[in-house]
Amino acid sequence: MIFVQINKEVMYMKFKSIQNNIDFQKRSLKKYNKTITLYYLNSVCDGNKITELLITPFYEYESFVLYKNYLKTLNNWEIVSEESVMVEKILNGNIIINLDEINYSIMISEFSASSVGVSTEENVLQGPKDGLNEKIDVSLNLIRNRYRKSTLKVENYIVGNLSKTKVLVLYDENLVDGNVYKHLIEKVKGITIDVLQSCGQLQKILINNKWSLFPLFLTTERPDRVVFNLSTGKIILLVEGTPWALIGPATFADFFKSMDDTVELTLVSKFFISIRYIALMITVFLPAIYVAVISYSPEVLQVQFALLVAGSRMSVPFPSYIEILFLMLMAEFLIEASLRLPKSISSTATTVGGLILGQTASQAGLVADIMIIVVSLVAISLFSIPINAMHQAIRIVRYPIILFASLFGMIGVIVGTLAILCHLCNLRSLGKPYLTLFNKN
Repeated sequence: MIFVQINKEVMYMKFKSIQNNIDFQKRSLKKYNKTITLYYLNSVCDGNKITELLITPFYEYESFVLYKNYLKTLNNWEIVSEESVMVEKILNGNIIINLDEINYSIMISEFSASSVGVSTEENVLQGPKDGLNEKIDVSLNLIRNRYRKSTLKVENYIVGNLSKTKVLVLYDENLVDGNVYKHLIEKVKGITIDVLQSCGQLQKILINNKWSLFPLFLTTERPDRVVFNLSTGKIILLVEGTPWALIGPATFADFFKSMDDTVELTLVSKFFISIRYIALMITVFLPAIYVAVISYSPEVLQVQFALLVAGSRMSVPFPSYIEILFLMLMAEFLIEASLRLPKSISSTATTVGGLILGQTASQAGLVADIMIIVVSLVAISLFSIPINAMHQAIRIVRYPIILFASLFGMIGVIVGTLAILCHLCNLRSLGKPYLTLFNKN
């Protein structure tokens, strides 16, 4: 076998594609005027194994010949010389050992399965169930094990004058937009708060617009969604102490996609996405249209349906907008209760509360029966949206449209819709247009 002789400095330059990452390590060990150098990624390699299997024996063996023979007894050892092979080995959890200018590759990978939890907020029918972790190194490990490219860059920033919170910025240098990257880094470096504790807080700071209603960053706890977005050129932010990641730039369409869409047949996934947009239309506009039609334009209804609605509202003493606001606020209270109560009783309490509230209000003549159907359909449609951050924006945006409908009828609905569209068209996520309903991703 012919071994390629490589100078250590030349050897280090072979890793120029990954050496700028914060988790790339170069360690030199000296003994008897001889030196060995270790190259590896500490986010995918087991530090304890490195110490136990490589560093300690190096100082215990009496000669380098014995140490070489020992290395050949370890798991998946081999001698490598090509740069591309060495980089690939490192990305896959191997450690490269330069000994007498010969490069040994040893498998020392670590997969933090014991520290990985299940994704609780983003349900998945097919695909991996694991989620990101509060320990930022574990989250990076999960991402590295799914995205094994040397072009994946990891940069470390410290945010918070008091908390000194670690924030990692991940991106693929071959796919990322340079202007987007510069825009984000300038914002991250300009943060001057005292304490940073969550991704939501970081998103609020980066947006820096108190009038912004819609989320401009995609939040996720799933490593597969992180990897998918890395492959499309987006930037990921991981915050120490939280199992969530920020993804930017985000578009409006990103919040209506589930990771199940990537594994379904094309027509099936398109159908499900269409269903979510229909649900969006229902939850935003149905209450306002109901108010506009009942209060201003009942003639647009068929006679039989108009009589049915009028009959159900005979005992209701309030105008339609008071009626629907009452029920929608009750629904909001139930949603908040389900979020704040302990998991063991939240579903039972909110279900029983909803049934009693709806039935009692109808029997008392405070609301019409058809109104309960409308509000129930609106609530169900809301939860068809897969990303929770968009839920909150949609829950709020319905009320201004109802207000316009109560004042101006269908003209008010149209004006409210145009106002929302203008707001969406004006939004930018890291300098990129936010309202992109259809894209190649």
